[in-house]
Amino acid sequence: MIKIFIVDDSEIHLEGMKSILKRSDNLTVAATAQTPNEAKQLLRNEEYDLAILDISLEEETDGLDLARFIKATYPKMPIIILSHYKDIHYIIQSLKMQLNGYLAKDTQAEDLICAIQAVVQGKGFYFGNTISYNDIIKAFGGEENMKKRKPYELTDRELEVIQLLANGYTSKEIANELNIDRNTVETYKDRIKSKLDCKSAIEIVVFAYKNKLIH
Repeated sequence: MIKIFIVDDSEIHLEGMKSILKRSDNLTVAATAQTPNEAKQLLRNEEYDLAILDISLEEETDGLDLARFIKATYPKMPIIILSHYKDIHYIIQSLKMQLNGYLAKDTQAEDLICAIQAVVQGKGFYFGNTISYNDIIKAFGGEENMKKRKPYELTDRELEVIQLLANGYTSKEIANELNIDRNTVETYKDRIKSKLDCKSAIEIVVFAYKNKLIH
């Protein structure tokens, strides 16, 4: 059973989420909180398989601030951001923080369940239909800039590294998975950036999906 922790300052939203997640046999809402302080207390008392955080909490600490705390304190816990905002900048910020998903609050129930299942299985960053893929591409330099990059001369090992990056692995986790030194992973990432003309791991993943280098 997948134990889910939800933080949302709206009791109506919390009850709605509980009702939706009951539809799946392997999901259970283990705890809910309406404030960051309440969330931190509950996190100290119990372990959860995934956290779903509202981006707009009615306190000085918003959902992304709470996500930073969870990433620092419980680094293995996957995090999905739930938001009213369909803004590319929030999605990019979530990507940069190495969170696991960003969904709009009007996401269909089935899509929410699919997102949770995918994230728990380590299938990379999930944003479903929250924002169009074209907007993601434009945020990283636009279609023409993507076309200029030549996705060739990548070794099998470099493709493995790209796939693991897409699955949300850190450099340390990639090193463990491939049984290589972490510095070697960084070398592979630098080579990939050079070959694909990318500036960051996020750009590598977006480019790889766009050009069907990974699945």
